[in-house]
Amino acid sequence: MEKIKVIDEIMGSGKTSRAIDRMKAYIRDGIKFIYVTPFIKETERIQNAVGTSFVYTPDNEHCQVKQTLKGDENDFYIDTSFTHLNKRGHFLKMVSEGKNIATTHSLFTSLDVNDYKVFKDYILILDEVIDPLKIVNFGKQDILIMNESNLISVDNDSKVTFLKDDYTDKAFREVKEMCRNSDVHFLDGYFFVWVFPVEIFNSFKEIQILTYMFEGSFLSAYFKLYKIKYNIEKLDDLEKRKEIKELLNIYEGKANDIGNHKTALSASWYSSRSSDQFKSQSKSTSNIFTRAFNSKSKNNGYTTFKKYEPKIKGGGYSKGFIVLNSRATNEYASIHSMAYLVNRFHSPQSVNFFKYRGVVLNQELWALSEMIQWIWRGAIRNNEPMNLYIPSKRMRELLIDWLNSEEN
Repeated sequence: MEKIKVIDEIMGSGKTSRAIDRMKAYIRDGIKFIYVTPFIKETERIQNAVGTSFVYTPDNEHCQVKQTLKGDENDFYIDTSFTHLNKRGHFLKMVSEGKNIATTHSLFTSLDVNDYKVFKDYILILDEVIDPLKIVNFGKQDILIMNESNLISVDNDSKVTFLKDDYTDKAFREVKEMCRNSDVHFLDGYFFVWVFPVEIFNSFKEIQILTYMFEGSFLSAYFKLYKIKYNIEKLDDLEKRKEIKELLNIYEGKANDIGNHKTALSASWYSSRSSDQFKSQSKSTSNIFTRAFNSKSKNNGYTTFKKYEPKIKGGGYSKGFIVLNSRATNEYASIHSMAYLVNRFHSPQSVNFFKYRGVVLNQELWALSEMIQWIWRGAIRNNEPMNLYIPSKRMRELLIDWLNSEEN
């Protein structure tokens, strides 16, 4: 039996509630766990649900503990030569003390390759997938300088090694830290790819991942890349999708013409828009909310790429921006009309990184899952009717096909 279990179930199926019940049982049985969720507010909710006396959240504090561990996996200790402990250090200190922890994706992905030793007695519960890659764009001149200065070397697998341990300049300190903390790969002449240390995933006693459409995620591709085996548990979602379909009013009309081209409303498409085109799009979206949906501004939500949010916002919805990658929060459950003003594609660098290593990404499944997670932030999560404006023909058809599919 694989130690990684993916609980792949549609939103609203009770994944988190059942995880809370398991954590309560773990506490009774003396089993240690770490719960990782996208938002700090969710860590507080878990603490309150399971018991604040039994689950702890890392924070900044001052004490006589260094931020790194020493020794091997059977005999480790904390060096006490430093006086300040950051969140990562506090997290590791609590793990070394055997405490149950609720923390965020951000903190979890800040762990480095040397931190894996302390997790062998823990169950990891990952609420929604993390992004195990970070693409960093460096200029051609910077790459040339690092090579000519013998600061880096690149092996046949494109792995980058920083060669000077005593390097202290600000210019390439980020590269040094990236290489020290995890695998870094050189890509397409201009990019470094930071990869989350696989040693950490391999170190846990058991891992539970709570998500939906896992096979479309970067984490699924990452597991395939490192040949990490996992089991997927699914529930039949047919009836739930039928319920969602009945509650959704998806706009069909002239305002959708802007999204007829396959790449319309993508990041590259937005980058070439003029000021007049942004104004026209903003006005059209405002008309959808006020005329087609007859919706008040306090009940309206929208998203686009963060860079273009100031140019897209308009009358009747300007205060309703919901970030594109929102998930695992019920903060927007009062929103009854939503505009999804994007067309999602993987970056070429992400595609190439996996393709060069024989792993093919499922872009359509990923785009669909990202959109569904965003839509689920609105009133639909409370089984209430909701209006949707999705001008991208590609994204709209992905959603409609999903709603109409007779397959699980």
